[in-house]
Amino acid sequence: MVLICWDLKGSRSSETVPVHEARRRRHQLELEGAVIYWSERLANT
Repeated sequence: MVLICWDLKGSRSSETVPVHEARRRRHQLELEGAVIYWSERLANT
């Protein structure tokens, strides 16, 4: 799992997504105008 944190129009949000979807989700957020300020791979449990 990957934790992605972003700022979009002054509103901060975060989301946890599977590793295989993380790059696509990050790119999608950036296309929407979001600024990614944190991305971290979480330990598998």
